[in-house]
Amino acid sequence: MNKTIQHSFIVGFALFALYFGAGNLIFPPSIGNASGTNWIPALAGFAVTGIVLPLLAVIAILNAGGKFEDLTRPISPWFYKVFNLLLMVGIGMFVTIPRMAATTHELGIHTLFPHVPSTITIIIFFAISFYFAMDQSNVIDKIGKILTPLLVVILLFIVGKGIFDPIGTPVATDLKTPFSNAFISAYQTGDVITGILCAPIFIAAIAAYGYKGAAARKMAISGTLIAGIGLLIVYGGLLYIGASGSSVFPKDIGDTALVSEVVSMLLGNFGTIALSIAIALACLTSTIGVIAVIADFLNKLTNNKVSYRAWALVICIVGVFIGSMGVEKIVDYAMPIFLALYPVAIVLVFLGVFRKYVPNAGSYRGAILLTFIVSVCETLGSVLNVGFLSSVASVLPLSSNGFSWLVPAIVGFIVGTIIDKAVGQKQSEDPVLDPAENK
Repeated sequence: MNKTIQHSFIVGFALFALYFGAGNLIFPPSIGNASGTNWIPALAGFAVTGIVLPLLAVIAILNAGGKFEDLTRPISPWFYKVFNLLLMVGIGMFVTIPRMAATTHELGIHTLFPHVPSTITIIIFFAISFYFAMDQSNVIDKIGKILTPLLVVILLFIVGKGIFDPIGTPVATDLKTPFSNAFISAYQTGDVITGILCAPIFIAAIAAYGYKGAAARKMAISGTLIAGIGLLIVYGGLLYIGASGSSVFPKDIGDTALVSEVVSMLLGNFGTIALSIAIALACLTSTIGVIAVIADFLNKLTNNKVSYRAWALVICIVGVFIGSMGVEKIVDYAMPIFLALYPVAIVLVFLGVFRKYVPNAGSYRGAILLTFIVSVCETLGSVLNVGFLSSVASVLPLSSNGFSWLVPAIVGFIVGTIIDKAVGQKQSEDPVLDPAENK
């Protein structure tokens, strides 16, 4: 095989695996089950949040020279550290990583060996993750060559069986907004965050193969397209499988229970074994990548006083304790965190993708500021039942569809641009927004 094509598939498979973690396997069937005959609009909503935006995150980081720090530089020097810390610790360390370990036990090991304690599974899970994550320079290569191919084969087998020999027929449900429900539910996959966090190591891996400039950009785009096609096939299949079970399973069935029951009905005992292996591989690949990124960031944040390997070990130890809580408890406390931070990440990705068209640094600041204010108010209003905050959020355009932050982001972008120009700030003062980029 031509080396360029081979490298494209390695990085594409690695990117697929980094995105495809616990939430990517357990949420699509649940969304499909809730959507029933409206599974196609639901798939569209899930694809936007779970495929398009995460892959655009890679392009946004690529446009910023391969560094998340440069993507956020127009906002403020401190924003990169604060927001990255919130993403990596608040979501990565305390939600994404432990949830994947817990999912591995509940959907994988527990179904095969019901008497094995969750703590044992989770300790072994993080021991393997630490082993792969220790060698930071070869994380992408190991994932793309070793772990992902087997994962893809198993997933395609499950999806193929569910499509060509469905367990039932989709029925109409009482869900009125399948697109927006799926769009917001896909926040829980954390893939936009994963894209922002893991894009730098993805781009660094391309550079390590010897690609530079236009060749590196072409390789990155090829890899994202391969990952995107793979994700669309798998997500579409899983969501349809869930929709076909809407006539079989109650709408309030648990996420993990639904996946387990569906695969068992489709493939029997073999399906249980295949699902267990797929779960373990999916969770391991994502966990390894996220551990590598967080450990690298914390290592640099502490000026190398605490080594990369030491941080990787700390992350794994924290994961053991939180993962022992179980998937449902982690999902319950995670949603408010996602609601508060995810819209900001989405806006940041769009700013990065259309970087050369952004007028000035004020555009960044205004869009991010209003998005964050609305997201936090809406989150506090819903979580703490603060009537005033809920009322404010509810009057905003598109709030009923879960996009109350969208119009404020646009308004903030426009107002920020005007203010920045009014106070006499010049684009040339910010090297990231050099006028030459707009030519």
